[in-house]
Amino acid sequence: MQTIIEKDGDGYLAKVKDQPNLIAFAYSEKEAVQELKNVVEMIMDYHLEQINAERLN
Repeated sequence: MQTIIEKDGDGYLAKVKDQPNLIAFAYSEKEAVQELKNVVEMIMDYHLEQINAERLN
């Protein structure tokens, strides 16, 4: 997974290349990357929950 970091106003955007919905903003590059990791974790957790719910049905 390739991360792209861009300056955006007073802060930074961290993005996952070729994944337009995986974006995080923070006031430092390090914080933006950490926030992006949190976003990716939340998305993965959501999808795992959906898979587990489907298995139970």
